[in-house]
Amino acid sequence: MRHRALALAALAAACLALAAFRPYSQGAKAKTAWMTVSSIKTGRQYYLEVSQDGKALLREETSKMLITRRGSVKPQLAKDFFREIENSEIINSQNVKESKLVFYTGDMLQISAYISGELKRTEAPLDNFGEAFSYAFGEVKKAAGALPREDVLAGFLRAVPVEGEALVAFRAKTAVDGEVKNIETNDINKIKPLMAAIKEPHRLVPLETAAAVKELQDFVSSRKLYGLRTLFYVPSTRGTFKCEVLNAARARQ
Repeated sequence: MRHRALALAALAAACLALAAFRPYSQGAKAKTAWMTVSSIKTGRQYYLEVSQDGKALLREETSKMLITRRGSVKPQLAKDFFREIENSEIINSQNVKESKLVFYTGDMLQISAYISGELKRTEAPLDNFGEAFSYAFGEVKKAAGALPREDVLAGFLRAVPVEGEALVAFRAKTAVDGEVKNIETNDINKIKPLMAAIKEPHRLVPLETAAAVKELQDFVSSRKLYGLRTLFYVPSTRGTFKCEVLNAARARQ
């Protein structure tokens, strides 16, 4: 009996160890997709972010108002949307940037999502994603539009990779003795929102408080980064990024 008890105890310990190393434990980060939808005809755009657990964020801007909504939608809506993301031929294709249609006047969708562990960025007319995708997207957008307004959030930080001719121009303006000095990853990691924005380009990373905004701007000033305190460039070992601090809300004019 003693040997049996010891065996059962060892088995229980092994099971606990396995549970602790499960990659999708309750503490794991939920899968998230973020996207910008813009109208070719009107020039208006909005930002939508949704996680597989239902957490959602919607930022809409017009000439009169800027509103951010944040909260949770029904998990089933998020689940249906992520199923369509993972089944999308456009998102899964190697040609991740589709050409704009010459006479297309509808909405363009730019979406970032993890596919098989790889972060992909896709741009194409919303109509090209298919009827099932458009329906699931529309349901999430409608639900996010009913979320409460976010009036406390200080702002957002967005990082966009600088590539091609833009990168050549940046280096020409900022190089000292023919070299642009990169900021070490350890230094960037001290400013958590900045590191998060660089890891997930195009995503709006919340700056929850005025203190978080000030910490970021102090970093920009102390490092003498090229640009302004709200629009600056970060050369790093991960690449060069154009970073912008965006407002979360604006009162009616």
